[in-house]
Amino acid sequence: MKKWTKRVLIASSILICCWGCNEMFWKNMPVVSEGYQSRFDYQGSLESKYAADGPYQVELFTQEDSDERIKLLQVYYPADLKSSQAKWPLVLMANGTGIRASKYQAIFRHLASWGFIVVGNEDEWTWDGKSISKSLDIMLKENANQMSIFYLKVDTAHIGLTGHSQGGMCVYTAASLFNNSRLYKALCTQSGTAAMLVDSLGADFLKDIKAPMLLMGGCGDFDAKLLCKLYDLQKTYEGIGSEQRIMGRIKDTDHGDMLPRGDAYMTAWMRYWLCNDTLAARCFVGKEAEITTNKMWQDVKISLLN
Repeated sequence: MKKWTKRVLIASSILICCWGCNEMFWKNMPVVSEGYQSRFDYQGSLESKYAADGPYQVELFTQEDSDERIKLLQVYYPADLKSSQAKWPLVLMANGTGIRASKYQAIFRHLASWGFIVVGNEDEWTWDGKSISKSLDIMLKENANQMSIFYLKVDTAHIGLTGHSQGGMCVYTAASLFNNSRLYKALCTQSGTAAMLVDSLGADFLKDIKAPMLLMGGCGDFDAKLLCKLYDLQKTYEGIGSEQRIMGRIKDTDHGDMLPRGDAYMTAWMRYWLCNDTLAARCFVGKEAEITTNKMWQDVKISLLN
């Protein structure tokens, strides 16, 4: 395929994401406000558990970066990290179109309260995975830097990546196209299919994604009819190389709310794969997996190896 054709296809996919994310951005500032959980009806008992804050107090570390896309690295972490000799799992979060990590503070704090080091940046165009890949490299350097508060505190065997909308596209590229892609051990996308990326990059790049992945979409008009249609979500699900994957859509939820609404099971997914949390596993594993019986979820498909 000619380069200009690829660029047109990629630009089209980004513009679609831009429409949805900017609509969310202008109507809700910040994008995710404190106490966002109170807006939603959680039907699963475990879903409710992981929607609530975890047991850790959270602190914030920031570091300016010369990269014009990263600008400011923002790291939320359990306060216990400073006095503990333990290593902590790491989760990176990719921004949606036109959104910066500074608009996701409530989501970052929530995830960090469950025992994760959570990393974001100020990149508003994350789809190609470059800024997230570099952010991961920065954290690996901090882990090796004796002067850093993160020195030997990052559990490099347990690294996750999640993203909403264009950030979901970033999950696919960051987890497949870079030298550090294989470091990810858990992935989650919220309203981000790879259908248009496949048209430009080819399907093979999806096959290179080997980490366990949870794919979410909404059933509202924008997701269901345009960005994250069931067909596209299922096509992405089937094309991923990982043998450990789940897809599902949330009823009465559209694009703008998918990040906060899907946060509960995203947190549980990270807890399951990165922390060996057996309670979180019950959301996804077995004949009675909660996500399969949750009345607010539909079109659930599960491929998990025992």
